[in-house]
Amino acid sequence: MQTFIKVLKKLKSGTWYPFYNSFYEHVPLDSNMIFLESRGGKALEGNIFALCRELEKDKYNKFKRILVVNKTSKKTIIQKLKNYDLHVNKIVETGSLQYYFYLSKAKYLVNDTSFPGRFIKKEKQIYLNVWHGTPLKRMGRDNVDEVYSMGNVMRNLLAADYLLFPNVYMEEKMSEAYMLDNLYEGRILHEGYPRNSIFFSRESGEDMKKKLGYKGQQLIMYMPTFRGKADKIEVKGFGTRIHQHLYELDRRLSDEQILLIKVHPFIQDQIEISQYSHIKPIPEEFDSYEVLNACDVLITDYSSVMYDFAITKRKIILFAYDYKEYIMERGMYENIKDYPFSIAETVDDVIRELRNDSGSADSEFLMKYGTYESRDAADKICRQVFSEENCCMVGKMKKNGRKNILIYAGDLNQNGITTAFCSMMKYVDKSRYNYYISFRMQSVKAEPERTKKIPGELGVFPIASEMNMDVLTGAAQLLYIKLGCKSHWVKNRLHCAYQREWKKHFGNVRFAHAVHYNGYEAYITSLIEEAPCTKTIWVHNDMEKEIAKRKNQSRYLLEDVYRSYNNVVIVSEDIRQSTIRISKKVDNIRVIGNCHDYENVIKRSQLPITFDKNTLSTKTKEELEQVFNNKSVKFINMGRFSPEKGHDRLIKAFEQYWLKQKESYLIIIGGTGDFYSKTVELARATAASDHIILIKSLCNPMPILKKCDLFLLSSYYEGLGLVLLEADTLGIPVMACDVPGPSGFLRQHGGILLEDSEEGILQGMKMFTQKKISPMNVDYEQLNQESTRKFEELLTE
Repeated sequence: MQTFIKVLKKLKSGTWYPFYNSFYEHVPLDSNMIFLESRGGKALEGNIFALCRELEKDKYNKFKRILVVNKTSKKTIIQKLKNYDLHVNKIVETGSLQYYFYLSKAKYLVNDTSFPGRFIKKEKQIYLNVWHGTPLKRMGRDNVDEVYSMGNVMRNLLAADYLLFPNVYMEEKMSEAYMLDNLYEGRILHEGYPRNSIFFSRESGEDMKKKLGYKGQQLIMYMPTFRGKADKIEVKGFGTRIHQHLYELDRRLSDEQILLIKVHPFIQDQIEISQYSHIKPIPEEFDSYEVLNACDVLITDYSSVMYDFAITKRKIILFAYDYKEYIMERGMYENIKDYPFSIAETVDDVIRELRNDSGSADSEFLMKYGTYESRDAADKICRQVFSEENCCMVGKMKKNGRKNILIYAGDLNQNGITTAFCSMMKYVDKSRYNYYISFRMQSVKAEPERTKKIPGELGVFPIASEMNMDVLTGAAQLLYIKLGCKSHWVKNRLHCAYQREWKKHFGNVRFAHAVHYNGYEAYITSLIEEAPCTKTIWVHNDMEKEIAKRKNQSRYLLEDVYRSYNNVVIVSEDIRQSTIRISKKVDNIRVIGNCHDYENVIKRSQLPITFDKNTLSTKTKEELEQVFNNKSVKFINMGRFSPEKGHDRLIKAFEQYWLKQKESYLIIIGGTGDFYSKTVELARATAASDHIILIKSLCNPMPILKKCDLFLLSSYYEGLGLVLLEADTLGIPVMACDVPGPSGFLRQHGGILLEDSEEGILQGMKMFTQKKISPMNVDYEQLNQESTRKFEELLTE
């Protein structure tokens, strides 16, 4: 029933999925159709506008042009088309049924940002991405706050057949931010921005100035960038600041000076221009770059417009009144104070700089930031893409010759799988392969800081959207996952659906190996099953017991994928037989023990005890520290608050122990899990409730672990139990119930196993107080070398 409800929710949230999937699969391409989208349909400007003007030439008459508009901007865009006598064959609204129909039908796709998450580029479609500006602000992987959400932009760039880079600086920054090197298979156009062609005609600028009625005056354009983040633009505070600056500027400007202003559309309604004498809005009937070409001075701050206007060699003032604040929030690739432009921090500075002649771009600046700009950029790009002439300077992305490896790491939550993954990626030879770590944006959206766990030298490849679900695929999914129906129709339906999903997320990117390290999540399991490369899935637990206890996996799915994946990696010899019973296959099973970052465990244990902002605990930090100040025995367990961890029997065993040893304590720390509240209720119902300390969501439990006397693993089943290794690293003796996973490791290294019962746990507690128990002192350096060797050998097969 829960699965059925989830499917219904997906269908409800994706109304057009059934139609779009059908369009994608059945609507034939129209080889003479061009689909154009500017800023998600919110405007018709910049490069897309310039290309629309170029496409008006007679030689492109055979092409049908489909223009995307946002509902709120539709009227303005239609008026602009009329003003410039531009013709399109069809106007479609973003997100509409027509939008997805034509997105599937047009052979040529042109965008200056990105198409939505459900978009899939079809075979033989030609995608030109002209992006919307040279970046100064850090983007993609270079901006920590954007890593989790960069997936849709990244996949759009990688899907493009042509990427337009007008300068060497932009190519360098974009390729690094979105990891295009080694992944991008398309072509780079080393040509100027179409929108900048206007700047090569000074005569056009003079004509426009005259047309606007400002001949003989100093015409100034003010174009500040927005504040905040791309998905959360600051409106109120920014609008107030702009008003203050405009008020002061208006008072100080002379009658021979006119300041035109263009702000972000979200801010536009906050600013009332009519109250000013020397400040005017850009006339709506003209394109902003045509008006900009008529200006004598540009005032901006951190906007990419500075790189465009620099071509004119006219004066640029960077009004960076909040420079320190802005750079702290967004980060920049370069220091604008090193640029040849005038810098202003106050309105006084702006007025003073308007009187100076300095502040224009020099040849060195133009070589780096305007490398390929030219008068005929729009003409050459249209001929290259739509007429298939080889007239542009074309390049390819760099390749280092290493294989690309995709690793799906899960939600990067605080649990054993994430710990094991981070440890493995620390110790592998990162110069041997190009590693790309994948995760679902939806899974980390609530806590985007989780992505900081991914080492900086590794690439990332976020999965930006959920499944393009339709009714028939949803029905097939239910029949397969819940009932084990494997008819030809069901299997073929799901096979086609997940092939489509792979194409959506990864396009034509070439991976030598796809690793499902997380090992869970039916969607990802089926997705990677369709990867056109070697496939490996990790098994971190006794999945037979996992299915019986938690019912969070489909045995029918695992039966198939454990047979179809090239490699099934189990983390312990103990879970081999349960895995074989599921797959009925032996020859693709590999044993690779978890790596253990013992160095980090020691380092973290030396820090003071700290509670996080979202930590839940039955004791305050101060009360916990008082517990550690006495000499009482302190037992500890760490594991998510979930039924398989056996916290119920651990608490009951401790209650019996405490009745005779009332100075003792039991501490249980869990990172995730839905059973925290139930575990608290269980503990409070015992006589020893005041001596049972439960803590949830603690980033660094190591200082607490270090102060305890004995680690007790009470799980009903485990893959291995990395917490045992962490405790041993800190010199804490360990005991575990004799279950597959921990049993093999403890037997190998001289640990103590307990009867798999509540009584067994109680006997372990008594045993500890009756005699000295020593830690295992495993050689973890050797263990890590062995595990990484096996993993890297797997990738060479």
